[in-house]
Amino acid sequence: MRYYGWYSNVSRGKRRKAQGEEPATIEEFPEISISAAKRAWARLIKQVYEVDPLLCPRCAGPMRIIAFIEQPEVIRKILTHLGVWPAHVHSPPAGVPVAISPATGLIAA
Repeated sequence: MRYYGWYSNVSRGKRRKAQGEEPATIEEFPEISISAAKRAWARLIKQVYEVDPLLCPRCAGPMRIIAFIEQPEVIRKILTHLGVWPAHVHSPPAGVPVAISPATGLIAA
């Protein structure tokens, strides 16, 4: 969307300079502690997914974060050991027509 006339960036900039306004500055925020960041992460996950990520699904006891694993190879090794990698692909039920898109090679709905 483009703005012309009064609402254009050029016009707004000229008005701001004429009024003597300073450009907006970036505010510095103090460093937050790691424990506060962990609590904020858990609170946001709970808000979005309506599930407490730090609550044990079996006993409803509190859990704590030990580590974040970000390396794909390590994640693959752990999931392979647990028997959930690679994800098992199920065939469609018998009698259901399946169309594969020639352009992408994926199943078309």
